[in-house]
Amino acid sequence: MRTRSRFRGLKAAGYALLALIPTLAHAQAPPAALLVLQVPPSARPASLAGAWVAGRDNDVIFYNPAQLIGARSGFNFSFTQHGPASRSASVASTSTAGKWSLTLGWGAQFLTFDAPEASPYPFTPDVLIDGESSNALSAQLGVGGAIVYKNIRIGATGKYATDRFSSTDAHAFLLDLGAARNLLGGVVAGSVQNIGRGYSNGSRVDVPRQVLAGYAISRPLGEFDVALLTQVTFRKDWTSPAAGVDLGYSWIEGYSVAVRAGVMRPFAETQQPFTLGGAFTADRLTVEYGVQFFDAGRASHTVTVRWQ
Repeated sequence: MRTRSRFRGLKAAGYALLALIPTLAHAQAPPAALLVLQVPPSARPASLAGAWVAGRDNDVIFYNPAQLIGARSGFNFSFTQHGPASRSASVASTSTAGKWSLTLGWGAQFLTFDAPEASPYPFTPDVLIDGESSNALSAQLGVGGAIVYKNIRIGATGKYATDRFSSTDAHAFLLDLGAARNLLGGVVAGSVQNIGRGYSNGSRVDVPRQVLAGYAISRPLGEFDVALLTQVTFRKDWTSPAAGVDLGYSWIEGYSVAVRAGVMRPFAETQQPFTLGGAFTADRLTVEYGVQFFDAGRASHTVTVRWQ
């Protein structure tokens, strides 16, 4: 009976993952300004199809500030090669501050790419795969914090984002709000992202305002550790379900490897619905890899280095 209870939440998350498959279709999300807000900042969310609203690493600052509480302390740096002319880098860190489990975090992400002159602004993430030389910059900087109130983690992040290329200067000051709670052996979490307005050369532009809702659970399975993460992204006239599986194995204390896979409804027309990745941990150092696939055999590769 105890074993059945232990895996009940795991099975429920697994059924949710299978339920996503019939919904997958190549349909593009509505255009939204500030490209950096639509690109995974690090390898782990990239390999799990972006299902990270209930995640636990420093880069939750980009998904759900409430999850800063319990995030693995330390510092991480990520580098992504999107295409021949497009690269991005991100950094993130957290620290505890005391009363009410107050935890503070910050993150920054920088993206260079070739802005297509023939395509109207704003751009979709698949523009990162093409191009021959970088002539555009997209960046964001966020600072946030979280507390615990009646067993509910509550957090907020203030951030600045910008797109700059040619004669275009788009920018926005935005707010993210998040909450999370332990439930049924896992974590149920949600966030409202990109509250605010964006402007380009004085004119208002739409930012990707969205709601993320998800559930994550991890359990030992024999010699392995299995984690299932699910998420649904809600935008106006657009819904994107996603889920990921993380399978880890440790043969000695402090050393482990993991393989990861995800499935989602793609945001860009040329984006494939499946993602892959892995990780290796040696004591306080972790190196992670994630890959997203696009049409014509193209791919976006991300490497993250974490130090705890």
